Amino acid sequence: MFDVGANQGQFAQAVLKIFDQNVIIYSFEPSVNTFCILKEALADYTNVTIYNCGLGESNEELTLYMDKKASGEASLYKRQVPGKTYEMTETIKIITLDNFCVDNNINHIHYLKLDVEGHELSVLKGAKNTFSSAKIDWIQFEFGGCNIDSRTYFRDFFDLLSPNYNIYRLVRNGLVPINRYHETLEIFTTTNFIAISKAYANS
Repeated sequence: MFDVGANQGQFAQAVLKIFDQNVIIYSFEPSVNTFCILKEALADYTNVTIYNCGLGESNEELTLYMDKKASGEASLYKRQVPGKTYEMTETIKIITLDNFCVDNNINHIHYLKLDVEGHELSVLKGAKNTFSSAKIDWIQFEFGGCNIDSRTYFRDFFDLLSPNYNIYRLVRNGLVPINRYHETLEIFTTTNFIAISKAYANS
């Protein structure tokens, strides 16, 4: 499993509580302060490897904006949220998922979780070779207010993923299939989506 935007390890810990040693997790967190908390939180797990970098469309250095140290709302886009300011900055390293997989001899990802405050589409573009060759079974990504800041639309996700994936909205009691795009899907309140590889679903 790839935990991209690992924050302080909350998602990884929830997965580990269920699967214990029966899962291998690669956690990515670009912010130094948050990474230190993540490292301590997951220190006892030998099946988790953590990386102090983010994922994106290309290998580069970018500015991360924060409202406070170790913020769960840190973003590569300077957000405009009433009552908050994002004046703290940090230069972070960004790599592509495609390059990471090649460099680390990773041929298959069962589950890719993305929570990167509006940068999800960029991460997917940097993983295009991997998911277009059916090497990622499940993708979980957020869509919401941060996509206003990054100027990305649900249509961008649908166009990129739908040739190879069935897309679903994740709701309290299950999954709602999204079989075709419609402008009413452009709802900028935080929603999680699941994309399941068609090759995996048919296997």
